[in-house]
Formats: sequence, structure tokens, C-alpha cells
Amino acid sequence: GMVVGGREAESEQASEVYETETELSFPTSISIPPSPRPMIQKWTGSKPGYVFQMGPSGLGYYPDRHKGGVNYTAKAGTGPPLQLVGVGMRCMLQRCDIHLARAYAIGLYIEEKTIRGGDAPPVTNPKVNKTMRLVMAREVKGGHIGKGFDRTLIPKLRQITGQKQGDWKGELRKFTRAFQRVGLMKVGAEVLFSMPGDGSITVYIDGVQAEKIQSPALCQAVVDMYVGDSPVAPLVKQHFLDGFSAAYNKGCAANIPPPGTLAAAS
Repeated sequence: GMVVGGREAESEQASEVYETETELSFPTSISIPPSPRPMIQKWTGSKPGYVFQMGPSGLGYYPDRHKGGVNYTAKAGTGPPLQLVGVGMRCMLQRCDIHLARAYAIGLYIEEKTIRGGDAPPVTNPKVNKTMRLVMAREVKGGHIGKGFDRTLIPKLRQITGQKQGDWKGELRKFTRAFQRVGLMKVGAEVLFSMPGDGSITVYIDGVQAEKIQSPALCQAVVDMYVGDSPVAPLVKQHFLDGFSAAYNKGCAANIPPPGTLAAAS
């Protein structure tokens, strides 16, 4: 094993793996920061480093990361650990062989205890605590990504809700707004879609919570986009499902490196 600080490393397990085409790296385990809680709920005048706003936990003073306030997500890793089960590439027209067609690598993480024991819940089961981690493979405008999600999710949400219009429109607007606010996303920029199983989806961009949306329909549509009947990237679906079933049957540790990844960069 590697020697770390003069002693044997505890674990032989790789702590990160690499997507096979691009070698973008994925930690084998992550944990999601908790929602930021406001410092005080009611307005008591301006406070340096804080902004009074409607935030993920209601109205109140939130740390303002633009003004030296504590970053919302500085307390990384307080949620339960989630394990990587599979990774794939999202490419335009599925042409992953063409460098410029590669949009992002995406990995599926699950909380192991939500899938062990009893009958295997499918990966689509809303109670499975899961997070998708996207890593940009090329520079792209946030607005462009938002539009792409919009186009894919509208028909899925219509189908799921059975409504041409409805609450889902506003919920989807919040979701795409997270990307429209970003500007340019560089190669390696990270997006997380956290769906802990309570009907909410939280979008993090480069470690900062961008939007939290309470919408079981949107959660279902996002999962459906990757593992449903007409997935945006068939290979991503295959890797997610194969890895999920291996994690269910043998445990997450036996599934390293997960489908779609290499244990070490070449």
C-alpha cells in the first residue's frame, strides 16, 4: 500500500476513478453538504458577509459568498456517504469518438443502505438516496446547458404529470435558472443533482447550492432522462444499471472501478 505520513494507508481501495474516454476523475465516495440555514429569520438591518434573501430554508440571512461570507457549502460531507456505481459520457448525437461532441461525464452515486436488503428497488425508485455528478468535458455556456435540459425534460414532465401546463413548469424553470445564472462553465466544472428521496432535487454548481426544488415529478424526469425508456445516452444508462445491480448484489466496494471507469489514469 501507499505510505501516507509514514504509515500504511488504511485502505487499498481507490479513492477516485477515471472516466474511460476523457479521464475526468470521479471520487468513489461523496457526501452532500446540508442545506444552508439562515442565521436569523427576520430583517434586523444589514450584516456584513450576509445577504437577507429567500434561500433554500426560507427567508433570512444567508452567507454571501461574494462578500467574504462563509461559503454555503464549506461544511462538505456532513450528509451520509454516497458511493459511485457507474459513469458514462453524454455526447452530441452519441458521437463520443469526436472530441468536440463530448459534453460531460456523469456519475451516479447512491447511499448504499437505501438499496440493501429486501427486494431490490430499481434505481428509479424515488426512495433511493441518489446524486448525479456531472463534469464538463468542454467549455460551455450555462444557458446552453439549461436549454438542453429544458428541451429534454418538457416532454418527460408532460408525460409524468399528464398535464400540458401545470406546477411542473415553474419547477422546471427554477431548475434551468440554476444554469442560466452561471455564465461560462469551464472544462472540469462540476454539477450535482442531489435527490435524497424526499421528493426534492438540489442543484449544486462547483460546490455551491444553486437551487432546491420540491418536485417529485422533476426528480422522476431527471432520473428518466438517463435511465428511462429513451435515455439521452444509452451507454450511460447501461453503466448506471449494471453498476447499480452489482452494488445491490455484492455491495458498493465490490463494484470498484465501476462500469465506465478505470482505476488509474493512463
